[in-house]
Amino acid sequence: MDTSRPVPLLTVAVVLGLGLLGRAAIAAPSQVRPAQCAGDWYPGDPAALGKLIDGLLERESAPEVSGKPLALIAPHAGYVYSAPVSAAAYARLRGLHYKRVIVLAFSHRNAGRYRGVDVPKELTAYATPLGEVPLDRAACDQLLKNPLFTSNPGVDAGEHSLELQLPFLQRVLKDFTLVPLLVGQMSEPDYTRAAQALLPLVDADTLLVASSDFTHFGARFDYQPFKDDVENKLRELAEQAAAPLLRADYDGFVAHLSKTGDTICGRGPICLLLRVLSMRAGAQAVRTAFDTSGHQTGDWTNSVTYQSFVFTQPAGTLSPEERSELLGIARRTVTAFVKGEPTPKLDADKLSAKLRADGACFVTLQNHGELRGCIGNMLADGPLYQSVVRNALNACQDPRFTDNPVTAKELGDLHIEISYLTPMKRLASTDDIVIGRHGLLIGLGGRRGVLLPQVAYERGWTREEFLREVCHKAGLPPDAWKRPEAELHSFEAEVFGEPEK
Repeated sequence: MDTSRPVPLLTVAVVLGLGLLGRAAIAAPSQVRPAQCAGDWYPGDPAALGKLIDGLLERESAPEVSGKPLALIAPHAGYVYSAPVSAAAYARLRGLHYKRVIVLAFSHRNAGRYRGVDVPKELTAYATPLGEVPLDRAACDQLLKNPLFTSNPGVDAGEHSLELQLPFLQRVLKDFTLVPLLVGQMSEPDYTRAAQALLPLVDADTLLVASSDFTHFGARFDYQPFKDDVENKLRELAEQAAAPLLRADYDGFVAHLSKTGDTICGRGPICLLLRVLSMRAGAQAVRTAFDTSGHQTGDWTNSVTYQSFVFTQPAGTLSPEERSELLGIARRTVTAFVKGEPTPKLDADKLSAKLRADGACFVTLQNHGELRGCIGNMLADGPLYQSVVRNALNACQDPRFTDNPVTAKELGDLHIEISYLTPMKRLASTDDIVIGRHGLLIGLGGRRGVLLPQVAYERGWTREEFLREVCHKAGLPPDAWKRPEAELHSFEAEVFGEPEK
């Protein structure tokens, strides 16, 4: 919608999605998808569009996030309604560079027509009034080899959820390639499998964007969980939806949807985004903006909520130099042990205060992805650097591999990983478990079992699957975690390993 002209209230009932459903798609004679929503959902004139976005971006203050963003959630309503909320997230990308952007969107009209994720098979670019955005054809073709990723011609006809993200990306990033994905019907296992397919594409130079408006309230949307104090209750509902997003908590977000029936139109893109983040060791988020169409128009009969979020990697407590030092200690310890040599002596005075402070850790040995040993201590019982030495020695003698111990011939193939643990915390509720962040320890009837955070997120487990598996590790029935006498503790791990060879 062109924000340079006023919007009659008569139009609001049509745009509360928000934008005109408008023109039918015009088939492009080339492999470039034309701008199908320009002039209706956002300005069609390049100069006006650029001026609008730049002005909104300039209003935003300095970034409030720590670290380079991994992902963001932004709305896709007509710019007259949602552009300021989107700008609050996109402003955090200024001055940064990404080679590739994966946009997770959906088709308002056709999402029910197919299972999985739609990937354009022939397109080479998306066009907006600001120019063409080239597709990362290699990445798209790679995804199309997975049965969950299919090409469904016509599902993006007249669709705005993806297109409305592009002008913002063009203004803040300028030079990038696009992987445009439309999420269709998905089961819980589908989200895990789709995330596994996306993970090889998600690197430090790749940004994930999930396109979604939030609560659609009113008779028009067949969602009226309350009739009084609508403005405040919509804000409360938005806070409930935001809570798991701020923790990048897939299970928590799904539980919110199930409990409230919240009419979040981009739930599919958000679920897939959260699943990808959880399988990459988790994330943290800040909410960058909130608004509602009811607030903008003064009409709370029908209202759409808009929120934007920016996700970053949780900050670690150890510096890169301290991590490197610990990995070097572990490598020298393992090397000496398998060669039958004495454990190298360390000059503790040359180590940082953090490495000399009490700390608990696990040391994991792998040979081309195959586990060769993993031993650790849950409670700090001495300096961290000594824990690394002791657990590296014990990992070489992991009793699970007594008949096939680590040998000197493997040294060149071994990959060493350290998990530096936070103190354990007794869980008041299993709802507090976040896959990608927490490890678990269960104690019941003299049996104990522990699983590190990466065991859950690398396998794409849900919260309940994680709970069942930690019970199995303890030799308990899979539902033992439900017993009142079961003691569950969570902990976090700062996981780091040697560079991949």
